[in-house]
Amino acid sequence: MNRQRLGAIFLFAGIFLYGIIHIAAVIHVPLVTVWATRWGRYLEAVSETGGLIGLVVAILLFVAGVVILLTVLMADFPKGKMMQEIRERNREFEERYGNNIRNS
Repeated sequence: MNRQRLGAIFLFAGIFLYGIIHIAAVIHVPLVTVWATRWGRYLEAVSETGGLIGLVVAILLFVAGVVILLTVLMADFPKGKMMQEIRERNREFEERYGNNIRNS
């Protein structure tokens, strides 16, 4: 399996898992009796529904998918080829027009 497909699977698995946990927490928020907690009512609802570990895993999957996709994207960029092409075109320009520009 190539890295791009693996990154996409991780990304969408993280999004899907977060969505499921979010829906369960939002349904449970009206039943939360604690008004002031350290992390807020949303994370209290996530904790009460047992989704705290799943929330962390979803975030980790999402981040891992983004990192894998970005490394695949950055690996596709030509590193030295573009600079070499710029130098070649600059040399061609200097050969063709260099004397005309300097004499003006």
